[in-house]
Amino acid sequence: MELEWNASDILARLKAGLKNEDTRIEGSFSMDNMQAVSEELARYNSMLIKPLWDEIDLRIDEIITSGNENHYAFWARQVENAEGKRVIGSARVHGVRDGSGIVHVALLTPEAGAPTPEVVELVRAYIEPQRPVGAQPVIRAAEAVEVIINGIIELQEGADMESVRTQAGKEVKSYLAEVALEGKKETVLNYYRIGMLIGGTPGVKEIVNYTVNNGEESITASYDRFFALKGLTLNASG
Repeated sequence: MELEWNASDILARLKAGLKNEDTRIEGSFSMDNMQAVSEELARYNSMLIKPLWDEIDLRIDEIITSGNENHYAFWARQVENAEGKRVIGSARVHGVRDGSGIVHVALLTPEAGAPTPEVVELVRAYIEPQRPVGAQPVIRAAEAVEVIINGIIELQEGADMESVRTQAGKEVKSYLAEVALEGKKETVLNYYRIGMLIGGTPGVKEIVNYTVNNGEESITASYDRFFALKGLTLNASG
């Protein structure tokens, strides 16, 4: 059975290993320490271990053979406009395994946004003469999943809140573009990474708490969607 590495499951496993019933009581010294350890282990897994395994899986999946899913992604990235500029930054491909030959191709621009209908048509025209016989590619723009972040922070002395908000917004947008263009079958918005970006913004002394789309966990988007920042609200503590 595959182990789960979220904080609650880690805590449950640590708790199960305790021999003394008194140490399992909520609020005890042991439980308080294990809570902190489980949260840190979950953060470590989310930030370092899982991305490493995802990268290994991606490298394996990147092998291109004639007409496979990676070939469609490759074809899409070769498309250029009239000025000779490539118009696709990433293409996520999902082949339907039902014998129909349908292959869904979701497109993103180099700026990690949804391409225009004109660009989608360019890609369709490029792929059409190269697709395998019997294949039915369905090519469209990826759809945005709006992201709203709310946080409470403690500012460093002399820091300007508006400047902090602006810089934090730039950092988050850059991160969302980075994960959008990775080309994976699913896109994961890492909750802890958002906290690190905000907490590491110049002028921020400490991030007290924050939510991403009203939650405190990472979010996954399917192959045909990408994350786009709709709002970032930061307020001072106290």
